[in-house]
Amino acid sequence: MLQEISPAILVAIIAASAALGSAIFAFIAALINSSVARKNAILSAQIAQRTKRAEFRQAWIDKLRESLVKTYIGFSNPDGLIKEDAEHALRTLLLINRNDQDYPKLSKCIAKMADKKKLSNDEVDSIGREILEISQDILKREWNVIKE
Repeated sequence: MLQEISPAILVAIIAASAALGSAIFAFIAALINSSVARKNAILSAQIAQRTKRAEFRQAWIDKLRESLVKTYIGFSNPDGLIKEDAEHALRTLLLINRNDQDYPKLSKCIAKMADKKKLSNDEVDSIGREILEISQDILKREWNVIKE
């Protein structure tokens, strides 16, 4: 049967088959490229979102650190808390998630220090050290979240 088909027609069929194969291959390649591009776009968006979230979290940590320092320094006033010190202490508590494992301990320490005239110097020093340790634990945990 192939002997009956002219060579020109065979060449045309082969050329058409090659063109069709190339078109199918190009179509499949375009689908794959489209899928890869879509996945890359999603990954890029996720990375950008995580980066932005990390930037916001870092800014929050910086603000928390500043508030913790001001709260700690405010407790060094021998006459007790002045209004500004109390504001820093409250701001500190507001910046920390109340579900944080150290929130209750920090809150109790701040409450005790708010009325430190009733405390001995040793108690004030002990509570101050506890506030410092709790603050370090909170900041370390939050820093680890950013690193992840």
